[in-house]
Amino acid sequence: MQLLFWDIDGTLLKTAKAGLYAFEQATEELYGEQFDFTQMKTAGVTDYYIASQIIYKITGHESTLEAAHALISRYEALLVEQLALRKGYLLPYVLDILNYLQQRPEYISLLLTGNTVNGAQAKLSYYNLAHYFDFTASAFGHNSPHRTDIAIQALSLVQQKYPSADQIYVIGDTPNDIECGKIIGAKTIAVATGAYSVEELTAYSPWWTTKTLPAPDQFLQILSR
Repeated sequence: MQLLFWDIDGTLLKTAKAGLYAFEQATEELYGEQFDFTQMKTAGVTDYYIASQIIYKITGHESTLEAAHALISRYEALLVEQLALRKGYLLPYVLDILNYLQQRPEYISLLLTGNTVNGAQAKLSYYNLAHYFDFTASAFGHNSPHRTDIAIQALSLVQQKYPSADQIYVIGDTPNDIECGKIIGAKTIAVATGAYSVEELTAYSPWWTTKTLPAPDQFLQILSR
């Protein structure tokens, strides 16, 4: 059995920044201020990190868990509306690969993402992808600012549910995804469809780097090499 942990934004799909617009609207509602996201690098970070940084920059104080969760909760409530307002899209071959894998029981698709579970569900449901993933053994970014914490949680979950797995892959578009894979001993696949180029991703020494995901048969050939 082979487990594939997928990142969402920049790897599976692009939402035309629907998530940031939802955070922006939530921030204005709760704090009465607009937030300038040019102040923050958001690719590859967790929703909890984004919320805590917004609160810190607006209030000048470290965010509490309760304050971050309140902002995240409002963001989640606004996300579906923002997804509908933006012209997002699936990235090349994503749907073909997920269909291909779903027909082969030896492959299990999971999520290792900085999105909260509700945020991930909203995005993947909007683009009709949610049914391809086992959410019960996936890991999400609602409680920690660090992606590596999520990776460790992901490993613990799959060791319980899929103890016979003989290979784990982490697929993402940022250096943080590569770091997540390495920390749990997974093979890391870096896809330059997000904010980082092939050259930038290659500098972090992933197992494989590609400009875009290939066709399904080629993708499985890469996995089996």
